[in-house]
Amino acid sequence: MISIVIATHGDPRLLDLTLEAAAQATATDVEYVLVGDVETALARRAGQPQGSRLVTVHRPDLGRVAALNEGLARTTGELVSVLAAGDQHFEETLRVIREAADHHPGVDCFYGDTMIVDPSGRLASEFNTPDRNQRRSRKHCRFCAASTFIRRAAGERLGWLDPRYPFWAEYDFWVRLDQAGGRFRQVPRLLACRRQAAEQSAPSDFSTVPSRASLDELLRVRLQSRRLSPSLLAWYGGARAALTARETGRTAGIDRAWAFAAEARRRWGDGRPLGPRKQFVLAAKLLKHTVLGKALKEFTVPPPEPLATRKFQLLRRKVFRLMHHDPRPLRVPAWYARAVPPAEPPVISIVTPSFNQGHVLEATLRSVLDQGYPALQYVVQDGGSTDASVAILERYSARLFAWESARDGGQSAAINRGLRRTTGDIMAYLNSDDILLPGSLAYVADFFARHPDVDVVYGHRVLIDDTGAEVGRWVLPPHDDRVIAFADFIPQETMFWRRRAWEAVGGIDESFRFAMDWDLILRFRDAGMSFRRLPRFLGAFRVWPDQKSVSWWLPVGRRETERLTARTLGAAPTRERIRRETTRYVRRHWVLDKLYLAGLVRY
Repeated sequence: MISIVIATHGDPRLLDLTLEAAAQATATDVEYVLVGDVETALARRAGQPQGSRLVTVHRPDLGRVAALNEGLARTTGELVSVLAAGDQHFEETLRVIREAADHHPGVDCFYGDTMIVDPSGRLASEFNTPDRNQRRSRKHCRFCAASTFIRRAAGERLGWLDPRYPFWAEYDFWVRLDQAGGRFRQVPRLLACRRQAAEQSAPSDFSTVPSRASLDELLRVRLQSRRLSPSLLAWYGGARAALTARETGRTAGIDRAWAFAAEARRRWGDGRPLGPRKQFVLAAKLLKHTVLGKALKEFTVPPPEPLATRKFQLLRRKVFRLMHHDPRPLRVPAWYARAVPPAEPPVISIVTPSFNQGHVLEATLRSVLDQGYPALQYVVQDGGSTDASVAILERYSARLFAWESARDGGQSAAINRGLRRTTGDIMAYLNSDDILLPGSLAYVADFFARHPDVDVVYGHRVLIDDTGAEVGRWVLPPHDDRVIAFADFIPQETMFWRRRAWEAVGGIDESFRFAMDWDLILRFRDAGMSFRRLPRFLGAFRVWPDQKSVSWWLPVGRRETERLTARTLGAAPTRERIRRETTRYVRRHWVLDKLYLAGLVRY
């Protein structure tokens, strides 16, 4: 059994969201312990967690830490977690944690990643925990309580939360568990959603603290596991300066931060002065905080020189990033449009799924239809749009193979539904906010005609913004079947495949709402299909704030990609393993990208 303790302290509206999520949970063998002003909390809502126990402890006189301790003492589950007001676990979280606990009976603490949203549910950030197998990560206890599960036996042996630390009691517990030799294990999954006010900081950011007392309290906790190093002094001095600036309304400077660091040295140090080397390190750390804003968020820092910024952007990798430079006109070589299809052009079937994308739909349609490919079956599957989409489709209906506007089961279902109406030997789908570049259809058809052994092709990617201006390019190295299991580097809008590949895997898996293209690619690979990266920019991917690729990444995409990697590799890999397995591919991309920018290779 897993026990989850919820204290009623905090914003009542956020607490109601946590209780509502618990009431809708379907997991069995889970126990919820609600502590604090329980009568008021339950009076605002009806119902209780389904398939689980609900233990209530009405103690409105207790503070937050005391209430959590009271709840932890009432738990009976082998694993224990704590939820604050607004926090909730995802549907599969408890199953994943149970599996991890079964496979690793000697581990005391399981932890994972957290999605941070504001009170309205809008994505704010992603809090990714480190792999503690790395040397640097062993020095820090960077977890989020909602995504952390402790064995109750370890908590009882060590003693639960220390009431002397009302703000940082959970952090203190992790430090004590680490000092006692407790075993930690990262579960590389998104385990919880944390709701917080917009002005709150991320779980790993201790610079925005409620008061000086809580800041001093946290420093004492951190000193349990670390000596008073220049890094810790710089952190404290920067945080105190930021706190003072917030209280007084005046901008804090590096001199104030240095003074606060010196004060901490006098209060908690060993009495010996810092040597010249440590003083230099302290000054450098404070300057780093000032320039990069890691602790002193209120510092006024002049922006970096434009030339330095351009040099830095030039040296960075481009793949997996969606913005490389400021918008500029999209330029395509004139010879792209002169591509010639084979003498007997194969039929190409393309489906565009769309829903309320009228502001960009016409650009997508024209990018396909204006290529003048002689054997094209272009289908638009609209999900019942209420904007101008239907009017646009009616204008282009004579040039379309088929179109329909009706409610469907989402993007995946729309793609399957549209492609079932086609007969072409070459197939693809193009989302309603992306475009094909001129000549792409003729080029792809000619390549397939000359390479009958190739089943799937794709090309380089151009990135455009909502106005159609270019904001970046992906120059990809040759295809790597091994790396595709760890990261989806294939630009979907540039991918075409033979019908035999589609029939071999049975089409799109409609259970996916975000990663359906990566799932299709992996099933193509598992079915033995041959891939080829073509040396040409074939399509453009539109980057804009409301697109699904951005707004759905954490709530849907991250969890679907975890599901895919777990299916392919047997278990979801850690971020460190993904980085290690994709390093060579990214390096090849980096070299090819720089050669392209220098004009030494041409696409």
